[in-house]
Amino acid sequence: MKGTPVNQQLLAALGLPEPGLYVLIGPAGSGKTNIAAAFPRTWRLSLDDFREQVADDAGAQASTRDAVAVFDAALSGRLARRLPTLVDSTNTELAVRARLLERAHRHGMLAVAIAVRTPLETCQERQNARPANRQVPTETIAWQRAGVPFAEQLLSEGFDEVRDAADLDLLHLLLARSVAAGFDPLAEVRAAFGPDLARAFAFDSDSSGSTGAFTVAGRQLAVRWSEDGDVFDHHWQARLDSEPCEDCGSPVWVKVNGARDLLDVYRGQAPDEPFCQSCDTPDWQSA
Repeated sequence: MKGTPVNQQLLAALGLPEPGLYVLIGPAGSGKTNIAAAFPRTWRLSLDDFREQVADDAGAQASTRDAVAVFDAALSGRLARRLPTLVDSTNTELAVRARLLERAHRHGMLAVAIAVRTPLETCQERQNARPANRQVPTETIAWQRAGVPFAEQLLSEGFDEVRDAADLDLLHLLLARSVAAGFDPLAEVRAAFGPDLARAFAFDSDSSGSTGAFTVAGRQLAVRWSEDGDVFDHHWQARLDSEPCEDCGSPVWVKVNGARDLLDVYRGQAPDEPFCQSCDTPDWQSA
């Protein structure tokens, strides 16, 4: 099995074979995860991600053994199906690369090394912004940086192709993939309320994309997008079901700016001045 025609075309433009096993090689802090993000999400295998899955913390080094077991299972499954796969880890140890090569070739997959040769100083600076349990000691980074082989050595190890990340137009790959993905109707919901709430959201079929609800196991919270008034004050509103209008009994709405406001509304609290669209004109509309 292979990737979509779009992915095949994009990788061909980069000169990368598809399907293949793409092995990032670079020290901690070199930007490998940023590079990996240019590739389709399902292709990426990362020990940090698997540590987070098994221990709720990407920096929980004590969970590495379990994370490796999950990584190995995922890698075996993808290679057995001949699916393009990107390995997002340091891979600066010869034994680690040798194992990846053996597994790729066993399944008839080409192995492509993508070397990330970020300057040592940049790698070390990036560590300072990371949580304490994800910071790698300076001497370890220096050792990893020195362990990034040149192309001749990687080819002699058995890699079918060797590329430097800096020579690949990966930004073009990311942009083109995003264009090919098409319009995301939940982009604004995700931006305002986060990815988990966006997964529970659906627009009403007859709302022209302006009204919808968050629904989980039958419980619901209705929201809508308001474009009334000044363009700089367009915003989300949530229906405050606990307080219908005292005068006409119509639903009452309130301006919301994020997940915290939604939680307040769900609890029956109003994060802003509630209004009834039937008989009220809130200040932010009349200004």
